[in-house]
Amino acid sequence: MKRQEFKGEITAFLSLIFVLLLSLAGALIQSASIHITKSMKRADTELALESVFAEYDQDMFEEYDLFVKIGTDETTISRRLWFYGAKNMEHKIQKIQLLSDGNGQVLYGQIILAMGGKATSDSLSGETNSGADKSENMGTDFGANMEMDLDGTQEQVSGELQTILQQEGQTLSVEDNPIETVNQLKKSSLLSLIHPNPESISNRAVQMEDLASQRSLQKGTGYDNESLESGVTQKALLAAYIVEHFPNHAKQEEGEALLYQQEYLLGGCSSDMENLEAVAKKILAIRMAANYTYLLTDETRQAEAEAMAVGLCSLMTVPGASVVVKQAILLAWAYGESVLDMRSLFDGKKVPLVKADETWQSQLTNLVKLGTTEEVSEQKEFSEGLDYSDYIKTLLFAENEEALCMRTLDLLELNLGICVDECVTALEIKSTCEMQRGIKDTFVTDFEYK
Repeated sequence: MKRQEFKGEITAFLSLIFVLLLSLAGALIQSASIHITKSMKRADTELALESVFAEYDQDMFEEYDLFVKIGTDETTISRRLWFYGAKNMEHKIQKIQLLSDGNGQVLYGQIILAMGGKATSDSLSGETNSGADKSENMGTDFGANMEMDLDGTQEQVSGELQTILQQEGQTLSVEDNPIETVNQLKKSSLLSLIHPNPESISNRAVQMEDLASQRSLQKGTGYDNESLESGVTQKALLAAYIVEHFPNHAKQEEGEALLYQQEYLLGGCSSDMENLEAVAKKILAIRMAANYTYLLTDETRQAEAEAMAVGLCSLMTVPGASVVVKQAILLAWAYGESVLDMRSLFDGKKVPLVKADETWQSQLTNLVKLGTTEEVSEQKEFSEGLDYSDYIKTLLFAENEEALCMRTLDLLELNLGICVDECVTALEIKSTCEMQRGIKDTFVTDFEYK
């Protein structure tokens, strides 16, 4: 029988191919396993980080519509991540953003987001105006803008009057002189002159050095906290937020560190009384601007002022003295009318922004009795106009946003007993996990309240 011979080239080649295929399959399986492990670790970390931030402070949310996670300690955050499933990993904070960062810009951004969801035509117009006519709010802005011009007019008239009196070597008669009456009233407490019950004014006060706006704060790292773009809408939302969440003199709430909190946001003083006085002076300036502007258009009342000025200047020889005195009388009259307006506002009543003959309250001849026991009551009641809270809203809208945000942080601390520089609003962590055969994976996970 002929002997058969077999060659092994094909078998050896297929064996080598099979080994390579097995190696490739093993590598693919290993790679898939690694990628699956990576994905699971990253998913676990993302879920854990979201769970950590789900532990937001409920009081802050329920009372002020703000989301914050209290606690900036890296060890505490790592433990909470471990608790929620991000185990067998090392976590390090890369970036952290605090509510107080950017001089209140982070808070401002959260407020815009919170109020943006509520913003409707009613909240932007009806709510901020509280039923007041839109033109009246425009007029209030006009009055606020006139404040500096009015101050300049008062200084100019006062300076010219003093120059004339020095040239004449005499003084104006104190009797029946509203200018002297008003000068004396300006030296006394405004609240004692306008408040219906000065004894009821809150005497609460706080230590300013302990507040967020005054002390050195912890700062977050890594996040860009540049000033947000601020326009009319953003300022209106900020003012609406403050009105919605903080009380004022007209709408007090018990149990707070300060009772007049909107006034604190505008005044920035340590006590309720100081803040109320500061706000009263700002509103008085608006009222004076409006009332003086009206007097300049009322020929009848200008004639009264001119007649009184001529009488006061009867012994003077300086030409034009009566003209200067007349302007001083008009300014004094505007102040007296504004005092009556302020009394109405602090009594919970409305006052027309732009006066007319029928809405003017004071008589020039009675001005010398203002603030005395002989004062003649001249207050009227009006069905239309702006009330105290409307003026507060206007002042809030005109105030610097950074100042408002920093003082809002103060109130959050006072009302909730927290530290705003321990309130986290965004976080980025770098996680390192070790997988099989010593392979390590490093990835970044972040979360921000939005």
